[in-house]
Amino acid sequence: MATLDVFIDESGTFDFTPNGSRYFILTAVTTIGCETVFSEFFELKHAIGCEELHATEDEQSTRNQMYDFLERHCNHGCFRIDSVIAQKNKVHPRLREDAVFYAKLLRVLLRLVFRHRAMDGIDRINVWAARIGTKRKKAVFEKAIKMYLVNTLDRGIPYRLLIHSAASHPLLQVADYCCWAVAKKWKDRELRPYQKIRSALRAELDVFRRGKAEYY
Repeated sequence: MATLDVFIDESGTFDFTPNGSRYFILTAVTTIGCETVFSEFFELKHAIGCEELHATEDEQSTRNQMYDFLERHCNHGCFRIDSVIAQKNKVHPRLREDAVFYAKLLRVLLRLVFRHRAMDGIDRINVWAARIGTKRKKAVFEKAIKMYLVNTLDRGIPYRLLIHSAASHPLLQVADYCCWAVAKKWKDRELRPYQKIRSALRAELDVFRRGKAEYY
């Protein structure tokens, strides 16, 4: 039997104006384990000499090493990546309230995560996220995850929600780097980091791809 771990990260803001980010992106890294990912991650981190890896803040040389590490593990399939992209100026004003918008995208992301996931042999699910800024947002996250796992997945598998510092788990930092790579592709058309993780990217869904209306 095995534990399925899902690590969720996000990119973008909840500012629905031209001053805010163009996209809001949620990314999940899903794994049932990998023998070498932890040891190699800590070896890399100690060589760099940092407490935590964070793609938006790290130096380019650090990002290069991290994406080389990710490429190796993406190629041998120890985890998979699913991502949901929302172009924010296409979001109807009725859907922009934090609880509504965030919960909707989380449900879409979880459908992608579990859509082609064989659950045979899985006896526990852990859903991880880096510490969430406000109590309200944390409550929305927890409610959306619980409702999906209880009502939609409906397999009676025990689960836990773990909201910790990103520094506490290597794969929270992996999820940060994967989400940043997807965001760089969509925001800046920068494909170098995206190409490093592409072999593990199972779904990359633009939720408003068919929408024509833009509200600002």
